[in-house]
Amino acid sequence: MDATEAIAVIILIVAIVVLVYYYLLNSPGTMDKLRAYVPTSADAHMDEVLGGKPADLVNEEPKKEDSESMTKRIKVKLSDIDMSGINTDAFSHKIDAFLDAKSDELIKDWSLATTDDLEDLQAKFSETTSNVDNLEKDYLEFKKSSKEFQEITQEKLDDLDKRIESLENK
Repeated sequence: MDATEAIAVIILIVAIVVLVYYYLLNSPGTMDKLRAYVPTSADAHMDEVLGGKPADLVNEEPKKEDSESMTKRIKVKLSDIDMSGINTDAFSHKIDAFLDAKSDELIKDWSLATTDDLEDLQAKFSETTSNVDNLEKDYLEFKKSSKEFQEITQEKLDDLDKRIESLENK
């Protein structure tokens, strides 16, 4: 796998991750199931990061209020993110621009045929068929003239044979 194929695979993986993220973000039932599996305080320093009090390293049962407030904080943090910059159309345009810039290399590396190549092949085919038609026409003319030549030659030979016989019989 060369670099362009690797980049294409990475781009597809990122696109899939973004689509899964948007799906999870827009389906509350799935988010509830996901929250049931993911602990609310996965990191000992998560409270500090989110602006709460420093977490104790002692293993305690989290209170329901804390987990609800943590969820609200995460929702607020996610809603604060500007999603206008993450646009699938812009992402698609970037992929198209990349492919346009690298199209000549891709065509050369993968030995692809372009419409220009097809037009050249069609022109060569047309020229070849016209040349074959001309050759066939010339061959038929030669065959015809050859047959006439053979007949004329045969007549002359027959005439010479008759003359030789007449000279021999004298």
